[in-house]
Amino acid sequence: MSRREYPAPRLLLSARALDGASRATRERLLEIQARFHEPESLAVTLVKAVEAGAEGVLSSPSAALRAALAELDRTIPLVAVLPALRPQEYRLLEPGVEPLLARSRRDVGSGWRLVWRGLLRGRVFRAGDFAARVPLLLEAEASRLPRRGLESVVIAAPLTDAALAGGHRVFFESTARFVRGRFRAAAGFETRNPGVLLRRLREWSLRPDFVVGPVNPRGLGMKPSLEETRAELARSAVPLVATEVRASGLCTLAEGAQYARSLGAHGLALDLAETDEVSADLRRLAGEPRE
Repeated sequence: MSRREYPAPRLLLSARALDGASRATRERLLEIQARFHEPESLAVTLVKAVEAGAEGVLSSPSAALRAALAELDRTIPLVAVLPALRPQEYRLLEPGVEPLLARSRRDVGSGWRLVWRGLLRGRVFRAGDFAARVPLLLEAEASRLPRRGLESVVIAAPLTDAALAGGHRVFFESTARFVRGRFRAAAGFETRNPGVLLRRLREWSLRPDFVVGPVNPRGLGMKPSLEETRAELARSAVPLVATEVRASGLCTLAEGAQYARSLGAHGLALDLAETDEVSADLRRLAGEPRE
C-alpha cells in the first residue's frame, strides 16, 4: 500500500469504553464514564499510562478526550479511531457514508468550512462513492484533534466491517494510502471480525500497518470463530493489536495477555474498563516477555 513503513504499536491504553465501544457490562461502562467525567481525572490517567509504558492512547476524538488533552501541557501519542460515533449513533444511521459526512459538516468549525468546500469541488469526492468519500470524512474528524502526537489513524469498526461485508477491496487500499500520505501516520482498521478481515487482507495481498480486534481465551468476539481467527493470526503478515483480552471479565488480564501473545498478536490495547490500576497493569504488560 505504501513504500514507507509505519510500526504497529505494541502497547496501548484504550479509552474506547468512554465511547461505549466495549463488551463490558452496562454497569461497568457507567462506572468508568462517571470516574472520568471530569477532564482532569482522564488527563492524569493518560499521562500515567504513557509513563507506565503505553506507546499511545487508542480513542476516538470524543468530547471527553479533547477536554482531557486541553488540560495537558505535553503531547500524548494518539491512535485515533475515526469517525467518533457511539454505538447507538451508528445503529441509528442510514447505510453509507453520507449520513456521517452530514453530521461532520454540522460539527466542524467555520474555519474548516472553507477547506470543506474546496474538497467538495474535487471530482474525487463525488457523492455515492464510498471509498472516495471516506477521506473527506477523515479530514473533518481529524480536525478535532491536535495534529502533534497523531501516531495512527484507525478506521472505526462499523465502517471497516461494512466495507468488509461488501468485499470492498478498494476501500482498504485507498483509505490506507490516504491516511499515510495525508497524516503521515500509520493506517489501521478496527474490526469485530478479526479472522475474516485478516483472511481477506491476505487474499487481496493488502498490508495496512495493523488491525485492531478482539483476542481472548474465551474466543469472545473472535469471528468467524476462535479456531479460524487463530489460524489467520498464524499466517497473517498484518500485525494485530488485541483488544478485549479479558473477555468481559471472564479471565484475568495476565491470562488474556499471555493468550493473545501466544497466538501471535503484535500488540495489546488495555481498555479502561479492564483495569482499576492503569499504571500497575501497563507496567506489568510492558515488562512481560513476548512470544
